Amino acid sequence: MSVVINSNFAATTAANNLAASSSNLQRSLNRLSSGAKIVNPADDAGGMAVSMKLSAAARRQGAVNTNLANEVSFLQTQDGVLAATGKILNRMSELKVMSGDITKSASDRMNYQAEFFTLQSQIIANSTEKFNGVNLFGTDSQIVGTTEDGTRSMDIAGTNLLALAAFPPYIEHFANLDAFGQLYPNAGTISGGVLTMDASGANPVGIITVSSYTGPLEINMQVRSIAPDFQVRYGLFAVTNTVPADSNWHDLKIIIDGSGNASSHLDGSSSNAEFNANVPMAFQQIDLSSSTGNTQVRNFSIESTGALGNVSAVAGAVGLDLVPLRQINAAIEEVATHRAQNGANQSRLGFASELLTVNKANLEAANSRITDVDVAQESTSLARYNILVQAGASMLAQANQSAQSALRLIS
Repeated sequence: MSVVINSNFAATTAANNLAASSSNLQRSLNRLSSGAKIVNPADDAGGMAVSMKLSAAARRQGAVNTNLANEVSFLQTQDGVLAATGKILNRMSELKVMSGDITKSASDRMNYQAEFFTLQSQIIANSTEKFNGVNLFGTDSQIVGTTEDGTRSMDIAGTNLLALAAFPPYIEHFANLDAFGQLYPNAGTISGGVLTMDASGANPVGIITVSSYTGPLEINMQVRSIAPDFQVRYGLFAVTNTVPADSNWHDLKIIIDGSGNASSHLDGSSSNAEFNANVPMAFQQIDLSSSTGNTQVRNFSIESTGALGNVSAVAGAVGLDLVPLRQINAAIEEVATHRAQNGANQSRLGFASELLTVNKANLEAANSRITDVDVAQESTSLARYNILVQAGASMLAQANQSAQSALRLIS
């Protein structure tokens, strides 16, 4: 190897190595001090781009999970209102049964009625409850996103606490026809809860005026007669029944389905009714008549069978006596159905939230492998680069001293 003065290749190489070791040592120090593997974009440009997408997706997962938790709180609040409404309906059914006690006075029934009206007001108030300004009940569906990319969602159908019945509710029950006679003075002679009809040819004697109604009805009564042609007329429906002249009370039920069909059931025996199918079903009155007279009626009732008995029907009933027990029971069933659907929605949201939690954890783990420094590995590299820097500095000093040999040769 030549001995030269102008060039010091060894020193240059040592300097380059020292610079590289110093740069690696600085990078290692930055990584360990920040805990990040990518301190500058140049450290891993592609990894930084992937990391940004993974980090954003993980944050969206957390946001969606927060939304689901809020929706669960909404449903839990809604269920609380439904539970309270169910308790109200249970109390209403209790009031209905107690008001039918024959030992109760008119004053007692008025007290039951007063409580019933108060409970109706509370049901209506319950239907207007809100959660953070959002109505708890209504027909509008709620779309809840279940993934961070917005590709999947859950449609929660609106819970309409006061949904309208299929038909308007209607009932009149006159177990004691003395009260019936006070309402309808032209019905005939009433004594001891029994209506006695006198002969009047083809003209009706008992006239029961009811509100206009277009849905199906069920008319029940007990009849005792020596007349062969006791007739019940529903608008243009003429239902003629032959009542045995045995001085016994016989059960008579007339079913009108609201579609132009009617049937009569005397002691369980069925027969068709005469009717005009082209006539609208709305009616204003029910007429009772007996051409030969001496027909008696008791325990008369009219009840709509098409009203499904939902919460709206009970909340809108005009009195405790005018809402059938089966309607209150059906309202309780409706609330139970709402609560079951509410619980199902909460369950699904819980599983969706669990999946989001797992996905978020996996996204963060993937992002960590790209951006987080492995301290054990990096500390080993730090020690290596630290030694290389010290060794490089020492070797550079040695290389700089190597030119002194040329001076010795020319001295």
